[in-house]
Amino acid sequence: MKEEITELSSTPYFPIEWIQLQPRKIEEILSGLSIEEQAKCVLSLPPALQIKLLVLCEDAVEVTQSIPAEEIYNLIKEVGKEDSLLILSIVSADQLQYMFDLEWWQGDRFQPERAVEWLELLDQCDDPQTLEWFMSEDFDQKVMLLQSFIKVFKQDEMTDSYEGVEGLDHYSPDGVYDIFFKVKETKVLQKIFHLLAEKDLPILHSLLEAVIWYPLTITVEKSYQWRLSRTAAKGIPDFEEAMGVYSSLSPESLKQEVPTLDSFPGGRFRFSPQYPLAQADPSLFFSQCVKSLGPGDRLDTIRWELVCLANKVLVADKCDPSHQETRQKAMRKVLGYVNIGLELGASGDPQKGPGLLHQLWMQSLFQVGFEQLKQIRSNASLFLKENGAYIENLISSGDKEKLGALVLPFSKVVEKGEEGAPLLWRDLESLDDIRMINKFLERWAFYIRLSKQSLGLDGKTLQSKWGGFAFPETGKLELLTLVTTVFARHTLFKTLSCEPLASSAAKSFLDIVFLPGIFRDEGRVCDEDKLLSFEQALLDTPMAWTELDRELLRELLMQCVANLEEQFGQLDFSKAVQWRFTQGLLIA
Repeated sequence: MKEEITELSSTPYFPIEWIQLQPRKIEEILSGLSIEEQAKCVLSLPPALQIKLLVLCEDAVEVTQSIPAEEIYNLIKEVGKEDSLLILSIVSADQLQYMFDLEWWQGDRFQPERAVEWLELLDQCDDPQTLEWFMSEDFDQKVMLLQSFIKVFKQDEMTDSYEGVEGLDHYSPDGVYDIFFKVKETKVLQKIFHLLAEKDLPILHSLLEAVIWYPLTITVEKSYQWRLSRTAAKGIPDFEEAMGVYSSLSPESLKQEVPTLDSFPGGRFRFSPQYPLAQADPSLFFSQCVKSLGPGDRLDTIRWELVCLANKVLVADKCDPSHQETRQKAMRKVLGYVNIGLELGASGDPQKGPGLLHQLWMQSLFQVGFEQLKQIRSNASLFLKENGAYIENLISSGDKEKLGALVLPFSKVVEKGEEGAPLLWRDLESLDDIRMINKFLERWAFYIRLSKQSLGLDGKTLQSKWGGFAFPETGKLELLTLVTTVFARHTLFKTLSCEPLASSAAKSFLDIVFLPGIFRDEGRVCDEDKLLSFEQALLDTPMAWTELDRELLRELLMQCVANLEEQFGQLDFSKAVQWRFTQGLLIA
């Protein structure tokens, strides 16, 4: 998890390191604070420390239940359910319901396996809210849950069929109703029935009667509608509304006043979830502008807007909201698109950015950012339509993946990682990403013009591959190999041709192109004069060269030189070259 935008070394009341080094001192300080002040301290910390501080709160129940359900859920997902038993034992029934609404459903499908996992987890807690939850509203949801796990019969003329119960575990909470379990783990369910029988027997009887008589399909549908109603109140829309986040920005939306805290479910103290900005990369233009806002209602509403936007993205992209990695990716996507929109609107001026944050909804900035992605996808799709068949014979596997990622429904770029590691993809996050993609497309447009107009490579020649070649053994052509081969032929024969070289000719090229080394183990370097001569020969071809073309050509030639020095610079040319272990030249 990334650090909070504002580097935090202390709360208003104590240094953060005291939480671990002086817990008794922290307990003493917290005991003198109000519930609101204690909750603010908790909210200012990352999840791992939030839990540690709550353990030290004498009023942990009240403090926890005053924090937004969204923040509590994120805390549990970050730390892990098994390490959050203390929190799960003191959350409110409403906070618990919020978790169930996200965990127990995949789209419109109820997931009973997840439900029983959560009930078993809650059974490990001290005095959990499970019983209170069973006695709360939304009767249909409880019935649907039980219908997934049990069959119910009783000794009367209408419900004593007892069909399909062979081999099922049996339990009776009152001697009237016979419960047969359809699942292997029955301990937690028996415990719930026992507690309900002790606390409110009529509610238990009502639930068991409903399990007998309610049609399953109708019960699930009603439960789903209730769930939609609850999640909508929490800023999680249905699919149709969520898809609106990807619509074009309406000019009318720019005239709307930004929302107030009254627009969001802030609870007792009108707190906002802190995790959206805690996940923002501090280097983003958006992060820098938010930092300039300072504390206040607008900062709190921005946090809420980001939560709602991430919810829309999760629904629209048909993602599972219970997977923390998916949730983090959705929030990163939101922050990235918002950042692009803000950076574009403010022309990259950090003085203008905060003003736009005060004036515009986050969704408007998100839509501006997404519009840039649609343009990129359109440009990349057109490029592939016009040149796809041709560049298939030139493009490296890495660049092919990068180009393919641009025409996905949501364009992706490569995440910078360790050299040699598998490519990791992420959503676009900044105007630098946009510029990088445009440069990538410009570069390949230049490569195509160079190949056709300066190197004379038409599609037929590329497909025939000059009748074949011995190396590289893969039989795959790549632009870098072709250009290096042309470099060799120009150095040897003063011609611009990609035709594969005889092994002896390739060896002669290597003898010529590298400057003599002083020390035997010293890596050789290419002769700059030979490179300049080749570069000038290419510039003399009739291609209507622009300044950008010249820059891209120099960049390509530098790649050729780097590859030559890496592949051949350490070889002993007094011995035969093992071409199968090298890359960079076409060998006949």
